[in-house]
Amino acid sequence: MSGTLNRKILEKLYRANFEKITNYILEICELVAQDYEKKQLKLPNEENMIRSIMLEEYMKKQKYNYGMSSYRFELEVPEHYAGNGRHVGRVDIRILLKSDFEKEDAYYIIECKRIDGTAELNKKYVKEGVARFVNQKYSSYYGRNIMLGFVVKKLDVSANARLIEKIQNSDSNQHMHGNFQLVGKEGATESYKCMYQIQSGQIELRHIFSDYSSIIQH
Repeated sequence: MSGTLNRKILEKLYRANFEKITNYILEICELVAQDYEKKQLKLPNEENMIRSIMLEEYMKKQKYNYGMSSYRFELEVPEHYAGNGRHVGRVDIRILLKSDFEKEDAYYIIECKRIDGTAELNKKYVKEGVARFVNQKYSSYYGRNIMLGFVVKKLDVSANARLIEKIQNSDSNQHMHGNFQLVGKEGATESYKCMYQIQSGQIELRHIFSDYSSIIQH
């Protein structure tokens, strides 16, 4: 009985942490859009550069202002050591919790991808983003992670999210299938929740799409 109770308490704690992290990412997405509009600046139309600007100039610098001092954000961290000096992959952003710092595999992952409405980038979002979590190339200690889409061309974000959902649900791998549920829409950002059945159980991905089309270099 006590073991079941402890698991329930941990689950609530993990859920609260995840919601706090996703809310922070949403705040940062909005802050970047507002800041660049106000200063009349342009983001480079390059995935890794947008990610690094968000991380180094906003996520790290603003975390004390948003009550995120117990979290550490790290850039491009190798994932899953495969032996012989090699790793299976490299995650865009890793988030460590101070409370779980002693656990080597306890962290959240943010995988970043550009979105422009084309089938090419939508497929890349699925094949080189979602699939890395579902196929467990990326670990999922807490059972939850984040996909962050940088929208670099003006489009209907909701309609494009449905196109991405359609691509993943047409995959021959049944584990890739799941339904997007709108969680929130505010300013330049929309977020969706999607559950995936994997071999070890179930994982949740939060899909965050931030419309940067007006502040991107073209």
